[in-house]
Amino acid sequence: MRATLRVKLALVSLLLLIIPLLGLRLNSSLKASLIASQEDALNLTATAVSTALSNRAELFVQERFHSLQPGRDLYLFQLSNAIKIDDNVITDWLPEISKAQTFGQEHLLNEDPDFDPESLSFRYIAGKQDEFLYALFDVKDDRLVYQGANLLDFDGSDHLKIVIEKNGEQHTYLLAPQKPGLVIGVLKPVNAFIDPPTENRIIGMWNETDKGYTLEVRIHADMLGDKLAFAVADVDDKETGSPDAVIGTVSLQEDSEEIGWLLTTSTAIETILNSLDRPYARIRVVDQNQRVRAEVGGLHEIQNHEQAADGIFSQLMTRVHAIFQPLSRLFTSSFSTDIEDSASQPTEVDIQGIKEGFEGNNSITRYHIEDGLVEVMAAIAPVYDRGEVITVVVVEQTTNSILSLSNQLIEETVLLSVVAFLIGGGALFAFAFVISSRIRTLRNQADASITEDGKIQNVITKTEARDEIGDLGRTLDTMLKQLQEQIDYRERMADNLEHEMRTPLAGVAASLKNIEEELADPQTQVLEYLEGAKHNTRQLHELLTAIREGVTLKASLSHEHMEAIDFGEAISRWLDLVWRKAFPGVEFIYQRPEWAAQIRGDVDRLLQALDKLVENAVSYHRSGTPIELVLDQDNNFIALRLINQGSTIDPDIRPQIFEYMVSSRVSKDTRPHLGLGLYIAKTIIEYHGGRLTGSNLQDGRVGAVFTVRLPVKDQILF
Repeated sequence: MRATLRVKLALVSLLLLIIPLLGLRLNSSLKASLIASQEDALNLTATAVSTALSNRAELFVQERFHSLQPGRDLYLFQLSNAIKIDDNVITDWLPEISKAQTFGQEHLLNEDPDFDPESLSFRYIAGKQDEFLYALFDVKDDRLVYQGANLLDFDGSDHLKIVIEKNGEQHTYLLAPQKPGLVIGVLKPVNAFIDPPTENRIIGMWNETDKGYTLEVRIHADMLGDKLAFAVADVDDKETGSPDAVIGTVSLQEDSEEIGWLLTTSTAIETILNSLDRPYARIRVVDQNQRVRAEVGGLHEIQNHEQAADGIFSQLMTRVHAIFQPLSRLFTSSFSTDIEDSASQPTEVDIQGIKEGFEGNNSITRYHIEDGLVEVMAAIAPVYDRGEVITVVVVEQTTNSILSLSNQLIEETVLLSVVAFLIGGGALFAFAFVISSRIRTLRNQADASITEDGKIQNVITKTEARDEIGDLGRTLDTMLKQLQEQIDYRERMADNLEHEMRTPLAGVAASLKNIEEELADPQTQVLEYLEGAKHNTRQLHELLTAIREGVTLKASLSHEHMEAIDFGEAISRWLDLVWRKAFPGVEFIYQRPEWAAQIRGDVDRLLQALDKLVENAVSYHRSGTPIELVLDQDNNFIALRLINQGSTIDPDIRPQIFEYMVSSRVSKDTRPHLGLGLYIAKTIIEYHGGRLTGSNLQDGRVGAVFTVRLPVKDQILF
């Protein structure tokens, strides 16, 4: 595939893409530097917060950081909505319900190898609001059994067990409904044979579901102590009243060490954190259960709202930015600014670096939220109390500000690159267009300077341009003029040489004839010398005639008269009157076609061309074999094939056999061969709008065939 000058310069203009590549590289380096700076700033902040909280023994004892029991402690959430347990829906638990814990087979309190995990499990969440503790249990139970009329049978049906420890004393309460709906708590008595006392400060709402039931519980705050635990009992056989499975938040033995603490976020710690005033960052204190015990701040950042563009240029740039924004998005990083900051909640924190923090190591980590659209950077530092890591501080901040700056830089780079590419590429393309147009014009002029018949007509237009293309045009003009002078000189030289040589040659021929006439009784040897001299003068005469024909042929053809010719009849007439008489010892085979082979041409010139071909065929045919002339019609052309058996055409010189003075075959006669015959024949045939070709026979015979194709009379265009 040939690449034009315009395409090449367009490819060169691609080097302008180095600009955005350098811009992207600079942006990458700047982004890495800013992230490193942000990591250092967060690390310093985390260390400062850790220092402010360290060695506050009374605070950590008060907030129960020292005696945590992983897997047993219960954490209370701050509920966002007002809870109504009598509305038969749990949508008012949103969004905190998403933080609910799941309890299943691994929390089974009674060992049963035949336990079916599908028979019992539940999700649980507890929160505080005003002067009440609320708890929600979403229980999966394959069979529901309600309490009967016998109040003493309070634990012989599906029920919820609540254990509260206050001032060192434990009390167990039960919620065992007789039917779906409101259920009042009862205190489990020490003596199983007395009616259980009702506790109106504990109420619940029991609602059946497709997979079991939901139970919303409300407990008055004055009942709560330091520890709290729950257990869900599943009774499938109402007759026996024996629980088939019991799943609890902890083991409910009569041992205060088994019940976990009732914990919530620390107001005292949050007060200390607020005094540190770290803007645009979230600070969280995480206990050994990896639960948030204090949280201040948020991940929101102040958005820079750009002022509306006032000037025309500013409005134009705004529109340009909007146009190229889809392109810029291919290189920028997407992020979200819609971050929901929740209230301080004892949620679980499971990010890399928390465990390292409890081992006494500072760390920096990054994670994603909001479906991966927001990257959060977190610095984690341990908090010490009497040489022991009691909690860790997590200082978090999004990388949105860095990404925003990076995206802005990328957008500016893309915009400038596109503008530079359009301007630079457009300039290069325009330059290429001008250059290629000048070169194309020069090429067309050079191509038109040589006509189809080989004549030179200098149409090069000299320009005054002082560049390489102008120099090339002037050089071509000079070269064509010199070439024309050489051709003119060659033609004049051949004509003058032929004229000058014929004069003494004619004198030599006349002298030889006079000598022959003057000798009254010449000897035989003298006659042979004279005959040889006359033969050589005739050959020299023929050579001069051939040279003159070759030199002046193209010029003389333009003056010939064209007429309608019956080519088949003309060949028949030339065969009888010319060729058979000229070559009496050669057999010619020709059958005149019945149809009229009408062409237009000059009779004398066509005879001259066919003379050369017949002479060539006779010169190289094998003695005893005929010369065949076959005339056919091929679409809009008349085709004449001249076939001679004998010598073949050398494949190495076959492409040049019709060129001026080219001859390679060795003939068996004594005629001179300058390589002009086929050249003259081809020139005449092409002047008549035809074509002359030569090839070796392919029918099993050894020899050559020359084919003359001439257009029929109505197809000739002059």
